[in-house]
Amino acid sequence: MKSMSMKLQSGAAVKSAARALDVVEEVARRGPANARAISRATGIPESSLSYLLGTLADRGWLAQAADRTYVTGPALQRLTTGTPAPLEDRARAVLRELTASTGETSSLFVRRGSEIEAVEVALSSHFLRFTPQTGLRFPLHGFAAGKAILAALPAAALDAYLAEAHRTRFTAHTLTDEAALRRDLARTRERGYAVAKEEHTLGVIGIGIALDPTLAISVAIPSPRFDADTQLRTVAALQRVRETLRQA
Repeated sequence: MKSMSMKLQSGAAVKSAARALDVVEEVARRGPANARAISRATGIPESSLSYLLGTLADRGWLAQAADRTYVTGPALQRLTTGTPAPLEDRARAVLRELTASTGETSSLFVRRGSEIEAVEVALSSHFLRFTPQTGLRFPLHGFAAGKAILAALPAAALDAYLAEAHRTRFTAHTLTDEAALRRDLARTRERGYAVAKEEHTLGVIGIGIALDPTLAISVAIPSPRFDADTQLRTVAALQRVRETLRQA
């Protein structure tokens, strides 16, 4: 019975992979096409095609134009020219693996001035979870990802941020005082990751690492599931991700 189940799962995976290749090849061969035209050409039902097109667009194999047609995306172009994918694209691709290994929501953030924007989120399967939405912006000083980025900034850039940015107090744990924030950022640089314990949202602990001074990944853990062992496992998972991205 187990062998049969594994064969069925393998068959489904092969079918999904074949469909993805059919779609990319169709668009590459025929040029811009909408979902209906792709469905007719490949024989894939539109109900199944919608999710597949979204996934291919998210991963950069396709791109959707303003007229809702699909064209080949930057990932395919990079493959044919041999140029490496940008760090942000590679980081997006590892989030689901990070969530699977930690069991918690993981997010990729990009710095936007004195804020960070969530550009990719992989949600935990737990009912109790932190659920940031892509496109939302959060203050650098209140989030683990934001503090990781601040710790990675050159000294002059950090001084400018501390002199100019308004730092709102969201909870009793928010670090708004310059001296306290500087001490926290020094600890972040020493250990290689940032921790934000209920500094933006009560009941949520974040652990984050900077990939460069503009990009960071963090894992959000509800306080009932957080302890010292959880922190160690989460830090190890984040460090593995960072090492993987450095080697890519």
